Amino acid sequence: MKFIKLESRGGNYLVVAENVAWLRTAENGQTSVGIVGGQPLLVVGSIEEVAEKILAAAGPDEPTAAAPAPAPPAAPVAAPAPAAALPHEAPPAPQPDPAPVVPVTPPPPAAPAPPRSASRGATKGTTLAERVAAAAAAAPRIKAGSQRMLKMHE
Repeated sequence: MKFIKLESRGGNYLVVAENVAWLRTAENGQTSVGIVGGQPLLVVGSIEEVAEKILAAAGPDEPTAAAPAPAPPAAPVAAPAPAAALPHEAPPAPQPDPAPVVPVTPPPPAAPAPPRSASRGATKGTTLAERVAAAAAAAPRIKAGSQRMLKMHE
């Protein structure tokens, strides 16, 4: 990982050379450097000067890849022996050992589904508004000005 020092009008930037994504010159002649995962940096100098700095810093750190060594020449493949040189009778091939017989057991039956509760089935299909209305209808009605209503607030 090589660092590059890029000058700007407000200070200097220390940038990792591998993180430079792009260089750009704006219409007013300002050069900006794009950083991977960051905001563009406004730097002093032309694109050529900044690119030269970046390439000079990134170049020595990366070893030059040598051309891969040529593959060694393949050894000549020996031709098969003529049929006349083979013996008249080929030796019999060895018999393979019989595979051991493994008894197959059926898989265990699946567990039965758990029973559903009655309360879950009773409320199924009703909306929240229907349940609230049913609860309000079941509650006793009290006049707002009654003594019973006044005692509830104490």
